[in-house]
Amino acid sequence: MTRSGKSGTVALPRHVHRVTKRSKRGSVTVYTFYTRNRNTAAAWPSIALPEPLEPTFTPRLAVCEALDRDSKGFVLDGKRLPDHRDKAFWPAAEKAFSAFVKRGREGIRDFKSLVEAFQDETNPHWSSLSASTKRGYKASGKMIIELVGDELPSDLTTVDAQLMIDELGDTPATANQFRAFLSRLMAWGVPRGYCTSNPVEHTEKIPGTEPWVPWPNWAFELLLEHAPFHLQMIAMSAFFTGQRQGDVLAMVKPKAGENTIAVRAQKTKKTVWIPIHSAYRQWIDRVPTNDSVMLHAGARATHYKTADGFRTEWQKLMERDEFKPFRENRIVFHGLRKNAVINLLEVGCTENQVGAICNMSAQMVQHYGREVALRSLARDAMKLMEARWSEIEPEAFKNKNGK
Repeated sequence: MTRSGKSGTVALPRHVHRVTKRSKRGSVTVYTFYTRNRNTAAAWPSIALPEPLEPTFTPRLAVCEALDRDSKGFVLDGKRLPDHRDKAFWPAAEKAFSAFVKRGREGIRDFKSLVEAFQDETNPHWSSLSASTKRGYKASGKMIIELVGDELPSDLTTVDAQLMIDELGDTPATANQFRAFLSRLMAWGVPRGYCTSNPVEHTEKIPGTEPWVPWPNWAFELLLEHAPFHLQMIAMSAFFTGQRQGDVLAMVKPKAGENTIAVRAQKTKKTVWIPIHSAYRQWIDRVPTNDSVMLHAGARATHYKTADGFRTEWQKLMERDEFKPFRENRIVFHGLRKNAVINLLEVGCTENQVGAICNMSAQMVQHYGREVALRSLARDAMKLMEARWSEIEPEAFKNKNGK
């Protein structure tokens, strides 16, 4: 087998090379390939091309030159392509390249341009979102571009949207976040000419997406025994206040004698004033003194500049052998917010009172407190049954008990 970098007397374009294969019978076959970074550790897989003199050679070379590649395979302007050896590769690649060219020439309103326009920081509907919401929506936006980036939002049907959602069904939380973003994206696109309706409104959620269970007692015991104090303290703040992770990290240290702590929610942009429980005050008083006004310090700094620093520390903690029960039972930090809601409801707080402390709507309090409501109803039902037992007790029970 021999390779040549020229076709006749004409030099081949960059990254294009030819392979000549001779059979045992003496016949010769010449193959043409596009291989970026050939003969290096970063070499791409070779993509078969037509012969240089064929009319399809130049268009397909242009497609190859527009390609990118990651660990999953080839991508063209964000659009995920089939395996390069699959017969569906070239039709998908040529369609994506056509949309790429048209987008630059005509300002085409396809899904890629819709996602990019929505996620532009100059768009107030995007810039006003919390950092955690943006992070999740960016992941969903990337998936949309990979799946249907070169297609038009106006062509999307409810069936199409449901198929994309169902394909993510193995991870319900991801599927439903994808659905939420796609719906929000389409709704935003309607008055801006990308589409005329939002077909995602009529799709169904993937069941089984309530992973946040409240922490059981054994979880607190493991945390207090094996976690460093600064991580214990952050968990206690979430437990006593019911705030979201990012809002807990942003808490300002209350001064001596202050009986409330102010929290500005990143998600709602609202400020809530939370009375400090006496047991929580004991935790606050144990925080080491330093020059920072922030309540929570990291392992190596006086405060967390971003939530990512905390998440890295927390994830390392959860990966330790002592916290294997957390992983097995899906005990996560956000579950502490559910603990706070349940505790407040259990002691008799109204939904509005719980919402005022936890910065949560009454509907969300109801959602978090379903188990409390069911237990309360069950207790009330059993009290009624106890009070009127004499009216319904079977005669056989009375005879058996000697009544």
